[in-house]
Amino acid sequence: MAGIICVTIDTEPDCDVHWRRSRPLTFESVTFGIPSILRPIWNRFGIKPVYFVSPEVAENDQCCRVLKEEFGRGAEIGAHLHSEYIEPQRKHEDIAGTTSYEFPCFAYDAEVESAKIKNLTELIENKLGVRPVSYRAARYGADLDTTKALQKLGYKVDSSVTPEISWHSQGGPDHSRAPKQPYFISADDNYLPAKSGILEVPITISGKRLPFLPDKWMYRRWLRPTHMTAFEMKLLVAEFARKYSSPVLNMMFHSMEILPGKTPFVRTKLGQKMYLNRLTSILQYMIKTGFESKTLTEVYAEMVSRSKK
Repeated sequence: MAGIICVTIDTEPDCDVHWRRSRPLTFESVTFGIPSILRPIWNRFGIKPVYFVSPEVAENDQCCRVLKEEFGRGAEIGAHLHSEYIEPQRKHEDIAGTTSYEFPCFAYDAEVESAKIKNLTELIENKLGVRPVSYRAARYGADLDTTKALQKLGYKVDSSVTPEISWHSQGGPDHSRAPKQPYFISADDNYLPAKSGILEVPITISGKRLPFLPDKWMYRRWLRPTHMTAFEMKLLVAEFARKYSSPVLNMMFHSMEILPGKTPFVRTKLGQKMYLNRLTSILQYMIKTGFESKTLTEVYAEMVSRSKK
């Protein structure tokens, strides 16, 4: 076995090309995009996706029906905190046309952040019948207080960390010290491995696309079809396969990226076709080279098993 591939999707309402929530608020990327575009891809390659569900999506009954069907087909349901859209201290009652800009770990004190995660967890459980145990913060905004809150709520996995990247200039955390492979988070440092606890499964990022480019997130090599070519992603996968005996790779993207005009990344039907070609090309490559698709909770179980040997 060459390794494990986790496919993790931040599952949110439709936006526009400026990242504003659609007005009127729509969820076409979830209600149409997931069953009609993504599900055939998952079936073709045997992918077990992880949907990190935002509060707005969990409040929509049609989205919940789609996600329940996905859960029944082996998908994992996680929690994705966009902190503006849930109590306490909810910022927007009318979501349409708003922009989510907060890093949850810095926008609120630890008690409020924890309460927001708790409320989101219970919302997902009530609406989807599944209590999430995997988490990703909006804008990758998680720190040690986030980890402590997740642990109290019975979570097993966090996937908010972006190795090599600091979000300090935008008001967020600095993840640049993080390991590039899964690790149990230390009680004293979000980037130090421990023997047990919350498992961090970092997003797969390594190096710059070209050495002379500025030190910005978009110029880093991500396992992400958003801005990476299939060739670049294949080189990244091959690098991890050489470096680690059984690597765990974590692809991420947003649910809205698969439809034109709903993010800055895909603006036309041609752009959509190119995006989906990149996605299918890298998944085909990984499955053919021996990677196995697993959910984050399955990775957690495997890492626990390894730690006991």
